[in-house]
Amino acid sequence: MKWSKIVGLILAAGAFFGCKKNITIEDLRKFAATESYPTDNYLDTVKSKRALIIVAHDDDDCAMAGTLAKLKSQGWTIKQLSLQKHKGRDTLKHPSEIISNGNELILEDGLYRLGMDTAAHSAYPLPYSEIDLQFFTDKVADKLIEKISLFKPSVIFTLDDIKGGYGHPDHVFISKLVLSLATKKLIPCHRIYQSVYTPHMENEIVYNWLDKQLKEWNYPNLSPLANQIYGVKGMPEPSTQINISKYAQTKMKYLLAYDDDVRKNIRKFIPYYEEFEAKTYFEIFDREFFRVISF
Repeated sequence: MKWSKIVGLILAAGAFFGCKKNITIEDLRKFAATESYPTDNYLDTVKSKRALIIVAHDDDDCAMAGTLAKLKSQGWTIKQLSLQKHKGRDTLKHPSEIISNGNELILEDGLYRLGMDTAAHSAYPLPYSEIDLQFFTDKVADKLIEKISLFKPSVIFTLDDIKGGYGHPDHVFISKLVLSLATKKLIPCHRIYQSVYTPHMENEIVYNWLDKQLKEWNYPNLSPLANQIYGVKGMPEPSTQINISKYAQTKMKYLLAYDDDVRKNIRKFIPYYEEFEAKTYFEIFDREFFRVISF
């Protein structure tokens, strides 16, 4: 190996580990939930262990990946349905196979939104009335009814239907649609688990830490804009929590399985996860939170 290449590798490693040394455990603790909610017991009692993850983009389930890893280890059959999917670092496998039985696109042609390929700011929050106009609701609903009825899940996992995490219209659209279909009893489902942050986590991660980064990049923080549009203070508050510390290795493996284009987005909402070992990181972020809706 040439000396210049060795020097380059040393400098690259030094840059990485130098960054790591600057991030302390205490830095992480300020992002972790300070609140407590009732521990979920329902999932341990379900006899038909079948679950669907229904999201707009395949990486949208990152904040619930520990719970999904737990269920998979307990013998659940889990499938991920998404409107879009990305490449993983392992080109032979999709990342979803780590925490489920794999990904399936909801639509074969992938066309679910008007002007999706030409929209300059497709992630900008939209009023619910605009979402109804921009998305092919009937087309997606028909496919969801078909796929969900065939799979027959006991539980469905989505993002919240109020602001979809931070206001992305794709998130809001698919979560609202799934909830509507379940409420109208057009799909089989006993409960929907909507992945959410606690108020403290949302404040520290989304409104403070992420906001500072976005300002440096000259990009707006969409979450406060979504609050304004939807007349809310943030994500819906959790109704339950699940301890996922035993599944730290699997969750970290999932987070790291996407290629860098996806991981750079995950970094915005799961701070510094690449800088720590799984056990250390998920001893601090040892719980996942959900708003549960029963039918």
